[in-house]
Amino acid sequence: MVDGGREPQGEEARRAELSARRAKRRAERRRRQIRRRRIVALLALLGVAVAVVLVLGSAIGGGSTRSSKGGRGARRATAGADAEGPVRNATPQPDWEPHLGPVPILEYHVLGEAPAGTAYPELFVARSDFRHQLEWLDENGYQAVTLEQVQDAWYRGGTLPPKPIVISFDDGYRPQFTFALPQLRKHGWAGVLNLKAEGSDLYASNVEAMLAAGWELAAHTIHHLDLTELGPAELEEEVAGSRAILRREYGVPVKNFCYPAGRFDQTVIEAVEAAGYAAATTEVRGYAEAGKPYELDRFEIVGATGVGGLAADLADVEG
Repeated sequence: MVDGGREPQGEEARRAELSARRAKRRAERRRRQIRRRRIVALLALLGVAVAVVLVLGSAIGGGSTRSSKGGRGARRATAGADAEGPVRNATPQPDWEPHLGPVPILEYHVLGEAPAGTAYPELFVARSDFRHQLEWLDENGYQAVTLEQVQDAWYRGGTLPPKPIVISFDDGYRPQFTFALPQLRKHGWAGVLNLKAEGSDLYASNVEAMLAAGWELAAHTIHHLDLTELGPAELEEEVAGSRAILRREYGVPVKNFCYPAGRFDQTVIEAVEAAGYAAATTEVRGYAEAGKPYELDRFEIVGATGVGGLAADLADVEG
């Protein structure tokens, strides 16, 4: 969510705040480790139970019945793997071609109705609107890919669909997993998750499922602060530190960065580049261009955008 910045503080207060944040992160990591161990133990028990049921079923059933049930089970297992595996566009398709031109990037936050009294209701996009926007994109020839795939085409001779588009989601809200993931899957598309390293609504297992579908994970700092107001040490922690946390947690490269609330300046850009990121996305309206890797424009989609607003955005820039 967009932060409004913070008031200047004394150096002692800054150090105390930084120490508290680090302690909170350590505690959160311990909780995640404990949760993972419990899940692994539960899955092991479940696996034993399933194995017992299968053995008993094989012992009880006759030969022909066993074959028939095995066939149906195999088909169900295959369908389940398809439903949970990588989407079509997670890998380049035969009809994709080289692409060096601009590419539109969409920016979403929360999918759903804004609760009464919420601070930023405009950042909530109705789920029906989101679904219709995806349908409109598909009907008009757009295909969603990841930012990494765009960069492969721009800089390394890769290929893209005839009308590529990147669909990105900021912060890490639960509907990005529960709703956006299955909706994008229907079209064979992957998204980009710009994740806060700490304090998001997503469980680690949610993020892992999105990555398994072919989504890209990008860093969005640790605490979603206004980077233009930070000193050198805290800026490095938020930029480089967030990448280190995500890479350690999920075992993926984390090549790209997203400026919180679109706030950046030359000092921030230099910190992003020094941290090893290939590019960074902004909230400046327009198409992303290969010549501005650390100032990639995006179209922010808000509650009032609708299908008409999305079409107008893309048409205005294309025209």
